[in-house]
Amino acid sequence: MPRDKLTIATCQFPVSGDVRRNGRYAKRHLRRAAANGADVVHFSETALSGYPGSDFPSFKGYDWEALRAETGEIMALARDCGVWVVLGSSHWISSTVKPTNCLYLISPAGKIVDRYDKSMCTGGDLRAYNSGGHLVTRTLKGIRCGFLICYDSCFPEMYNAYRHRGVELMFHSFYNARHRGPNILDEIVPAWIRVRAADNRMWVIANNSCTRHSCWPACIARPDGSMAETLTRHVPGILYHEFPDHTLKGWTHNDKMMKLHPNEVYHNGRPSKHRRAVDTRSLP
Repeated sequence: MPRDKLTIATCQFPVSGDVRRNGRYAKRHLRRAAANGADVVHFSETALSGYPGSDFPSFKGYDWEALRAETGEIMALARDCGVWVVLGSSHWISSTVKPTNCLYLISPAGKIVDRYDKSMCTGGDLRAYNSGGHLVTRTLKGIRCGFLICYDSCFPEMYNAYRHRGVELMFHSFYNARHRGPNILDEIVPAWIRVRAADNRMWVIANNSCTRHSCWPACIARPDGSMAETLTRHVPGILYHEFPDHTLKGWTHNDKMMKLHPNEVYHNGRPSKHRRAVDTRSLP
C-alpha cells in the first residue's frame, strides 16, 4: 500500500550572532514552507543560536533568555502551521556545564519531542560545547528519519549506526560559513554527503548557513550517490523534496551493512549526565 508523501523543506539563511535576527529568518522560512505544503521544516546547525567562535566570540554573556523566547515563538508557530521543525540551536545545561550543539525536533503540536546533541565535535566545538552521547530517530509518514550535525559526517560509523536502525532519510545540519574564501571544505563536504548517502543507501538532506563565504549550499543526495537538487550558494532560500522517492540516476550498491562493533563509542568529548542534558525534551 503506497505511503503518504512526506514533503520536506530544508532552509538556508545567513546565520548570525543576533538571535532575534536569526529568529525572524527562521519564522519567515517556516511560514513560507508551511504555505507550500511542507510537512517538515529543516534548519542548519546553530541556525537560531548562532555559532560560537564564528558568529560571536564565546558563550560568555550570551543572552539565553532571548534564545528561549525565540525558541518558544518557533514552537508556537510550528503548532499554528501544523508542521514538524528540525531546529538547529544550542541547549543550555547549567551555569557550570557547557551547553550542547543541538537539533530540536519540534512536533506539529508545538512540543519538543526529542533533541539530538552533536556527538562528534571539533576541537573548537569542545571549547564551547559538551558533546552528545545518543542517536535520535523518528518515523514520519512511514519514513524512518535520523539526525546528525556537521562534523558527524567525517565519521562513517555514525551513519552505519543509523543504518542499523533502519534510517532511510537523514537530516544532516551543517555550519560551514564565514570563511575568508574558498577552501578544501568546498570540495570535500559535498563529496562526504554523497558518499555517506551511497554507502548507507539513504537520502541525505544537508543544509548550511549561507553567510559568505559558505562552502556549499543546501543540497539533497540520493542513495546512489548522485545529487538531486541544490540551492544557490550565499542566497537565502528553501529547497523542497517529496518522499518516498525511488528516482535514481544510477544504481545503489553496498547491500551488505558493516557490522556494529560492540565497543564502538559514538561521541568524542565527555557527554554530560546533568538532568537537562539527559532529558531530551527539555526546553532551551
